[in-house]
Amino acid sequence: MKIASNKIADIIRYFRDELSDKYDNGELETIIGWCFEDFVNIKSFELNARKNETVTESELLKFNFAVKDLKRMKPIQYVLGSADFYGMKFKVNGNVLIPRPETEELVEYIINDWKEECLKFQGRINILDIGTGSGCIPIALKKKISSANVWSIDVSEDALAVAKENALANKVEINFMKEDILNPSIAFQSSSFNLIVSNPPYVCEQEKGEMLRNVLNYEPHLALFVADNNPLLFYDAISDFALKTLAPKGMLYFEINQRYGEETKAMLYAKGFKNVELKKDLNNKNRILRGEI
Repeated sequence: MKIASNKIADIIRYFRDELSDKYDNGELETIIGWCFEDFVNIKSFELNARKNETVTESELLKFNFAVKDLKRMKPIQYVLGSADFYGMKFKVNGNVLIPRPETEELVEYIINDWKEECLKFQGRINILDIGTGSGCIPIALKKKISSANVWSIDVSEDALAVAKENALANKVEINFMKEDILNPSIAFQSSSFNLIVSNPPYVCEQEKGEMLRNVLNYEPHLALFVADNNPLLFYDAISDFALKTLAPKGMLYFEINQRYGEETKAMLYAKGFKNVELKKDLNNKNRILRGEI
């Protein structure tokens, strides 16, 4: 079954008929609005007034393909090929996670922390992002702390390719490198940073049953999951790396699994970090962790 005609009203009706059993009303209307804005540059608030207008055949094809993908629960960000993060547009595909609001909170937290610190360093601070994915964290930080030197690593070459495109599109310079933080190169371990941040894989395999299909079936498992018997694997490795490479008064920031907030905090203290702070996100979940050398 395809959309009955090129008329906007028929396209909207088709979306509602085909997808109302998979998405609630509010979510579906948001999806419809995003598709019209992306495919034909019509804002959602304009749709009712322009409902009798038509789109071209090539544009209609985009709407048909979108409905097919959405019926399979493909995330709308992957359907459109982009996601918004911290006021910017990022390319996303199946090689990178879709940026999330709680990660925006992490970025905001860092920026607020470093406003005064940047004055002490005359703005020239060295930042490292570990596990860059789409590049949303380092790009957002570079946008707001423009004088900083920013490095970003990932084990996935496909993810790095996406991140590089996003840095170019958002007009910032990031030093991207392929590194495995579980086995970092000797040269990389001799670096020095003022700030290290990471949103590493932290979902345990046993939590798969609690996840939405659109996440489980489409987002990269390499960036999501960690073994049940070692949930702090990446936090442990990154913390050890930070102890070697952070400059005096350097700071380490994590996005974390809420279930292991206190354990991760205790681990940082045990390794010698000071002023460790566990912060809740807007949903009142333990989500951000900060420690100081």
